[in-house]
Amino acid sequence: MSNKPRRSPDLPKAAVEALRHGNLIDAIKVVRQERNIGLTEAKGVVEAYLASQPALKKKMDQVLATAQQRFIRWLVGILVLAAGIAYLVIQGP
Repeated sequence: MSNKPRRSPDLPKAAVEALRHGNLIDAIKVVRQERNIGLTEAKGVVEAYLASQPALKKKMDQVLATAQQRFIRWLVGILVLAAGIAYLVIQGP
């Protein structure tokens, strides 16, 4: 038995680029298409790659956090706009 560290699986460049943009699902799709494997296996390959690349995992988490913040801002804006319209409708002419 050897004590070699487990080598991370190589991912296609398109999958790595998708991960850099925070697109886990796109990365899994690319791996499935290029390796002709099932969803569960492709997900495992991508997750193993992320586990072996802490810097990429951190970047992906930051991208996802930024996207969530943008979504929340957008949602608050829509709610404020809807409340303003509802106020105008209730007040009437």
